Amino acid sequence: MPTHGGMVSQINAEGVEIFKLDRTTLLFSPMTAGGMPLLFPFAGRVRDDSYYWKERLYHMPMHGLVKNEPFGIRELSDDRAILWMRANPTWHTLCYPFDFSIELDYRVRDSMLICTAAITNHSYQAMPHSLGWHPYFRASDRKRSRLMHTMKHHYNYHTYQDDDMVEISDLSLPWDEVFHTPGEKEIILVNHADGYEVQMLVDDSFQALVVCTTPQDSICVEPWCALPDAIHNHRFMQWIDPFQTRTYQIQMNIGRKL
Repeated sequence: MPTHGGMVSQINAEGVEIFKLDRTTLLFSPMTAGGMPLLFPFAGRVRDDSYYWKERLYHMPMHGLVKNEPFGIRELSDDRAILWMRANPTWHTLCYPFDFSIELDYRVRDSMLICTAAITNHSYQAMPHSLGWHPYFRASDRKRSRLMHTMKHHYNYHTYQDDDMVEISDLSLPWDEVFHTPGEKEIILVNHADGYEVQMLVDDSFQALVVCTTPQDSICVEPWCALPDAIHNHRFMQWIDPFQTRTYQIQMNIGRKL
């Protein structure tokens, strides 16, 4: 949806809708409506919604700046959409002192969705960031869903440090958990209630995973490049050198599951 942060709004697998999307909520709060929004320049919440860069204070809303921004359409066909946007100049003084552009390339190959984000830094200084995607997987009965991942550590939102590993065995409970340091680059969600399975493959830049079941009728399984508040704790922070481009990619293999 170019008009709503360039997000993927829906994927259909043999008649089964994979993403939850509330089109009424979309009108006033695209980030919470569902689909699969892009999170940039910082996924998650920056502590106190603000940070200092070179002794100047900047404000950063939760999940970054682009989630509600309109994107232009560069290419559109039955199996591919390429979208783009350029940073709003007002952000440079208020939110993020870097000039950047984003090109989103969404491709469908058989049962696979390939999502590629190319971020270009148009600034004269290296650009810190943490990109993430926020898919809302439709779940009419979360108790009949199962999540598998290979993350090695659990991060506590409240203490801002690692703590004991958490096993998410019952997705019907209200989880909002952060994990990091993957053993493998594969995440699997099996949804027996709605009849689908998603195998998510991420590139090496994605070092964190957020699992959230608090939104109604959905399971959020979110690959992030860095931990929440990376601008302060620097854990897995990503950088792009001046006038360079960096590419991030996730793939989703989607199939029916009876």
